[in-house]
Amino acid sequence: MFQIRLIIASFLTLAFLPGTLLAQYSSGDSGQYVILNAQYGTSRRHVDVTNRLKELARQDVTFRMGNSTFGVDPDPGQVKSLRIYARGPNGENRVFDYREGSVVDGNVFTGWGRGDWGQSGWNGRWEGEGREAQPEMAAAIQHLRQAQRNLSSASHDKGGHRIKALQHVNQALAEVEAGIQYDNRY
Repeated sequence: MFQIRLIIASFLTLAFLPGTLLAQYSSGDSGQYVILNAQYGTSRRHVDVTNRLKELARQDVTFRMGNSTFGVDPDPGQVKSLRIYARGPNGENRVFDYREGSVVDGNVFTGWGRGDWGQSGWNGRWEGEGREAQPEMAAAIQHLRQAQRNLSSASHDKGGHRIKALQHVNQALAEVEAGIQYDNRY
């Protein structure tokens, strides 16, 4: 009876072990660093792309990034970077900097493919220094960027009102960003 149980247990182990190991080690979720936040742009103008990065991570372990990846060009005419702010296994913070056009490999991040990260409320500056969190202003920027994309892709037969609305959205974005920068200085 013991030998039958041992054979069954061995069989079940052999049957399920490869799938378990494959899921654990090939899912892109076995890295050391937990993502806190992701910003895309330049030190002068950048936007929070944490949620978009989660969408991309759930689709693939690696991707080439640029303006089209995030659907926004926060600083036209300038070379941008994706900055991923993460926390290591010993609690130390680290910034991963990916220049526009480079390939982002999620294997160094824990939970990459699941996208169960980025809820920590990172409040660091572009350079990684601390500052007061401004979640309402960040949300306003995200909504204005979405309005900008929607207006840009709308049909052009609006009697000039679509263009005027787009100009107002661009002006609102500049004001929100100026407000954030002002608050960061004072």
